[in-house]
Amino acid sequence: MALEKDVNSYTTVAEADAYFADRLGSEKWTAADNAKKEQALITGSRALNDYPWSGSAKSTTLAFPRTGSYYDPALGYDVPMDPVPQRIITASLELALHLLTNPGVLSAQSSFDSITVGDISLDYRSTMPSAPPVVAKIIRPLLIAGGSAGDIWWRAN
Repeated sequence: MALEKDVNSYTTVAEADAYFADRLGSEKWTAADNAKKEQALITGSRALNDYPWSGSAKSTTLAFPRTGSYYDPALGYDVPMDPVPQRIITASLELALHLLTNPGVLSAQSSFDSITVGDISLDYRSTMPSAPPVVAKIIRPLLIAGGSAGDIWWRAN
């Protein structure tokens, strides 16, 4: 399926190109052809469906727009989740770049590093995160309980 804004992607390739034109570290994006860019945008937008969002989705294909609103700490007031919040658009762009920069991230490939000195050997296994920390920071205000059930406390009386 070809990229369709607000159907399978939060942005168009042209909008993404404009965003990445001013972003440091976006060489992989500018070097990619349009087909790869579309795939990354669609995959990044769909990957956002798996998060525990506040509100209810108004679409059957994407997590946003949604009912309700969220408190945006950067703005200092509540923001509706319809239309699609800028935070979601930015997160989908950052996720698309992450997918282009780290092929295989969706297949949970791991890498091993090891060092041996004499009889001592150390092995380290690293797994690339499916989303970079910047995405988690961007979307946190829109998640149920800020993305962590551990942040919720209550009293019985």
